[in-house]
Amino acid sequence: MSQQSPLSVLTPTLELHRWQEFLDRAVELDWKGRIDEAVQAAEAGYQAALESGEVVGAVLASHRLGLLNFNRETLAEGLQVCLRAETWTKFCPDEGAVLSLRSVHGGILVALGDIAGGMEMLVDCLQRSRRCPEALAVWRVQTAYAVALFDIMDFDGAATAAGEALAYAEVNGLLQDYLLIARCIAGRMAARALAERKLAGLEIDQALFEVTESIQTQVLTIGLKSDFAYEVAEANCCLGMLAWVRGDDAGATARYTAALMKARDVEDSGLIGLETSYWYAYLLAGQGDYAGAVSLLDGVEETVAQQQSSRVPLRYYGVRYRIAERGEDWASAFRYLKLYHGQVVADHARLSSARAYTMKISLDLENLRQKQDSARLERDRLLEENLRLAAERQASDLAARTDPLTGLGNRRELRFQCEALKAAGVEHATLMLVDLDHFKRINDVFSHAVGDNVLKAVARCLEAIQLDGALCFRMGGEEFLVVAPQVTACVALGAAEGLRLAVQAHDWRQVAAGLDVTCSIGVADWRLADDFESALHAADVRLYSAKNAGRNRCVLTV
Repeated sequence: MSQQSPLSVLTPTLELHRWQEFLDRAVELDWKGRIDEAVQAAEAGYQAALESGEVVGAVLASHRLGLLNFNRETLAEGLQVCLRAETWTKFCPDEGAVLSLRSVHGGILVALGDIAGGMEMLVDCLQRSRRCPEALAVWRVQTAYAVALFDIMDFDGAATAAGEALAYAEVNGLLQDYLLIARCIAGRMAARALAERKLAGLEIDQALFEVTESIQTQVLTIGLKSDFAYEVAEANCCLGMLAWVRGDDAGATARYTAALMKARDVEDSGLIGLETSYWYAYLLAGQGDYAGAVSLLDGVEETVAQQQSSRVPLRYYGVRYRIAERGEDWASAFRYLKLYHGQVVADHARLSSARAYTMKISLDLENLRQKQDSARLERDRLLEENLRLAAERQASDLAARTDPLTGLGNRRELRFQCEALKAAGVEHATLMLVDLDHFKRINDVFSHAVGDNVLKAVARCLEAIQLDGALCFRMGGEEFLVVAPQVTACVALGAAEGLRLAVQAHDWRQVAAGLDVTCSIGVADWRLADDFESALHAADVRLYSAKNAGRNRCVLTV
C-alpha cells in the first residue's frame, strides 16, 4: 500500500490532481501563445493546490506563473509570485520543485537589475542541483543561469551555459517539447554571441557557428512541421544573423523578411519582431543604406513604447546609438546615447527607490516583529500539530485495517479492497480459503507463542504466492483468505497447490523442534456482480471437504 503525505490524507484523492490539470492547461496555452490565458490557468492551479493542501503543487504552479511573467516581461508580477511562494518552499519535500521556482526567482531579480542578489540565488541553485535526481529541474536551473548571463550581456558565457544545458537535456532523455525549448534557447544565445562578436570585429568561432546553424535548422524544421509560429520566426531571425556573420547579405535579408512575416502570426510578436528589425538594421547600415536602417527602426518605435519592460527601450536606444554611429550621424548618436544612459539611470533609481522603500517598511515593522515572530511560531506549532494529527489518523486507519500479528489485511481491509476491485471494473476473481490443520494441537503441545510464529510464517508463504495482484488477508484464528483478481479457478488451484506444498516443506524446525505444519485449501469462483458472502461460503464448503477428505489438500469441486 502506497504511503500518502500527511497533508494529502485531509483531502479526497481526486481533489489532489485538480492543480495538475490546471498546470497542464497552462503549459498547453503557453505553447499556443495564449499567454494571458496561461497565466490565469496557472493561478487557478496555485489556488487549487492551496485548497487541497498540496505544497508541491503550489510551488510548481508558482514556478510556471513566474516563468510566464518572465517571458512576457511583466517582471514585477513575476517577482510577487516568487515572493508569495517562498513560504511554501519551507514545507515542500520536492527539491526539484523548489529549485525550479528559485531559479526563476533569481532570473527575475537579474532582469530587474538586482544582479548580485539574482546571480547569488542562481549559483546556489546550480550547486544544489548537483544532488538533485530530477533531470527536468536540473535543466531548468542550468537554463535560468544561461538566460541570466544573457541578460547581463555576457553573450559568450550565455552561449556556453545554454549549450551545456542542451547537452544535459539530450543525454538525460528530456521530453521532445523540452528538447525543442533547449535547442531554441541554445541556438538563440549562440547566434547572438556570434553576431555580437562580428559587430565588435572579433574572431568568429567556426565550430560554434556550425553547431548553431545545425541547431537553428532543426528548430526551423520542427517549427514548420508543427506550425509553431514563434519558433519559425525566431529560427529565421537567428539564421539571418548567421548568414550576416558569414557575409551572405542576400541570405540574411531573405531570412529577416521571412522572420518579420511570420512574427505577424505570433500573439506576442513585439519582441521577436523588434529583435529581427535590429539585426536587419545592422545589415542595412553595413551596406551603406543608413536611411533604410533608420526608417526600419523608426517603424518599430511605437512597438517599443508598448512594451512593459524597461529593458526594451534600453535595447532600442543602444541599437539606435550604434546605427547612428555607423552612419556618422553624430547628433543622433549623441541623442540616443543620452536616452540610453537616462534609461540606465532611471532603472537604477527605480531599483534604489524600491530598496529604500523596502528598508523603510522594515524599520516601520521593527516594533511589530516580536509579535509577528510569536504569531509565526504559534502558526508553525499549529501546523505541526495538524500534520501530527493527520499522520496519526492515517496510521490509525491503516492499523484498523491490518492484522497486528501477521501484518496482513483483516476483514475490514477485505471489504475495502473488494469495493476497490469493483470500482476498478474487475469482473471476476478466485477465492482461496486457507486453514491450518490441527492448529489447536500446535498451541496445546508447543505453546501459543509457537502458534503465533507459525501464523506469521504462513502469512509470509501467502505473500509469496505466484499470482499477479493477489491480495492476502487473515480472517481470524488460523484461517486465511487469498483473493486473486482476473484469475480463473483452474489457475488458482495450481497456485493453491503450490502454497500447500510450500507450507508443508517449510523448515518448521526453526520455529520448534518436532513441529510439522500443513494446511487445507478451498477454492471457489467469485463473479464480482454476485454476493461476496455466497462465494466465500462456497470456498468454505470446499475447505471442509478438504478437511473431511484427510486434510493437507486443495479442493475446487465438491
